[in-house]
Amino acid sequence: MKIVIYQTSDLHGYIYPTNYVNDQPLGFLKIASYILNDEKKYDSSLKIDCGDLVQGSALTHFLSKNNIKENPIIKGLEAVNYNAYVIGNHEFNYGLNYLKNAYNQVSKKVINANIKGLPFETKPYEIFDFNGFKIGCIGFTTVYIPNWEQEANIKNLEFLDPIKQYAKYEKELKEKCDMIIVCYHGGFEKSLDDEMIPTEALTKENQASELLENFNSIDIILSGHQHRSFITKIRGVICSQPMHNGQSFTKIVIDTDSKDISYELVDVSKLNDEIDDKLENIFTQIQKDLGVYLDQIIGEFDKDMRIDDIFLARLKGHPFINFLHEVQLDVSGADFSSLAVFDSAMGFSKKISVRDVLINYPYPNTLKVLEVTGRKLKEAIEKSATYFEVEDGRIVVSKDFLVPKVQHYNYDTYGGLEYKIDLSREHYDRVVYMKKDGKGIDMDEKYTIVVNNYRASNTSIYPAYKDCKVVKEINLDMSEIILDYIQKHKKITVNDKHNYFID
Repeated sequence: MKIVIYQTSDLHGYIYPTNYVNDQPLGFLKIASYILNDEKKYDSSLKIDCGDLVQGSALTHFLSKNNIKENPIIKGLEAVNYNAYVIGNHEFNYGLNYLKNAYNQVSKKVINANIKGLPFETKPYEIFDFNGFKIGCIGFTTVYIPNWEQEANIKNLEFLDPIKQYAKYEKELKEKCDMIIVCYHGGFEKSLDDEMIPTEALTKENQASELLENFNSIDIILSGHQHRSFITKIRGVICSQPMHNGQSFTKIVIDTDSKDISYELVDVSKLNDEIDDKLENIFTQIQKDLGVYLDQIIGEFDKDMRIDDIFLARLKGHPFINFLHEVQLDVSGADFSSLAVFDSAMGFSKKISVRDVLINYPYPNTLKVLEVTGRKLKEAIEKSATYFEVEDGRIVVSKDFLVPKVQHYNYDTYGGLEYKIDLSREHYDRVVYMKKDGKGIDMDEKYTIVVNNYRASNTSIYPAYKDCKVVKEINLDMSEIILDYIQKHKKITVNDKHNYFID
C-alpha cells in the first residue's frame, strides 16, 4: 500500500496565483489542483496544513474587515479533504473572533497539544488508520506568540512547552502508531544536519531541533513559521518546511510493504495542472468583491515614488520610507520613528488605491510609543547598522540577516532625525552622529520613539527596547493608519530628502 502525505504551511491567504499586483507562480489553487490529480496515483492520502493559513494577504485583510462567518480559505481546503490543521502564530493577528469563525467549522480536525483555552474544541493528536497502518499526527504551535501578539488577541490562552507536551503523549503515540509525525508551526533553531549547531538565539521560538535531541520516536517533522525551504533527513528523521505564500509544498510517499519512503518539496512554479473549476468557484464572488474594494482610489501624491531597487532604498533612503515615517510620527506624536521596509514593498504611483496600501504593508502590526534615552536610540541604530557589510568594496547584506533564514524585516530605518553610519568601523560603533533639528542628540536625555508592536515586544532582536516604558499604544493596524492618513490628506507632497547616510 502506498500512502501519500501532502503538507502546506504559511499559505498566508494566498489563494490565487497573484500578489494582487502581478501574476505569480504560487497559491493554494495551483497546489490543490495538483493534489486532486496526483493523489489518484496512490492508495490513500493524508493532507495537513501547518498554520499561518488565514492571515497575511489582501484577501485575508478583506475577510477580517467584513466579518465573514464561513472563511472561504478553510472551505477551499475542506473541498480538497484536508485531514488536519495546526494553528499558526499569525492566526491570532485579527483577534479571537476571527480565529474562531475560521477554525470552528473544522475544530475536530485541529491538532493542538500545547495551546490551552482556544475558543473551540481541539485534540492534541489524531491517529489515521490506513488499513491497519497507523500514522499519529501531533500538533504544536510556537510558544513565542506572547512576545509578539497583542494581549487582547490571546486573552486567557496558555502556551505550553512542546518538549514537555510531546513527552506527555509520547508513550501512547508509540503504543498506538506505526509512525509518528510532528506537525509544528515553528522551525529549526539549529543547523539542518546531525551536528545541530545553534543558528539563532535559543529563545524557544523554534524548537524542532530540541524535539529531535530529546526524543527518538519521531519519524517525520512537518514544520513552518520560518519561511525557509528545505526537506532533508536529520538524525534519520525526515524534516520539511515549504516556502511561504504557496510557493512550494511537501510531498512524502510511504510504501507500507517495502518500507521505502520518498520525499520532496514540490515547486509550484513548475506545476502545469489547470486550476480546478469547482475549487475556483468557492472564491469567485469573494474575489470579485475584493477587486472592487482594492481598486478604490483614496488619494494622490504630487509625484511617483515607486521602489525600483529595495536594497538601495534600505541603504540610501527613499521617499516611500519617508512617507511611512511621516505617517507614524503624525499618528503617534513621538520624537522619532522606526520601521522596517517589507520585501513586498513597491512604493506608490501618483494615484493611490487600497490595493497599493495593502501590498506595501500586508501585516496587521499596531504601534507603540516607547520612552528611550539618546543612548538607547543609538544602540538601536547600531543594531540596524549590522545589516550591512562591505565585501570587495561593495556594500552587501550581512549573512547574519540571510542565514539560516532571510530577515530583511529586522533592519530598521529611523525618522525624525538625521544620522550617519560608517561601515568601515566595528559593529556597534558605526553611528558617527545623530542630530535632531540640527542639534546633536543628548545620550542621557529622554525621548519617545514609535515602533510596531512586533519590534517593541521582540526585544531579543533589539535589546535596546527591553524594559522601556510604553508611553502610548495605538491599537489600529498600520495598514488602517496609512489608509486613514491618505484619505484625510487626499493630496500629499512627496518628501524626497535623505535623512540618513550609510557608507
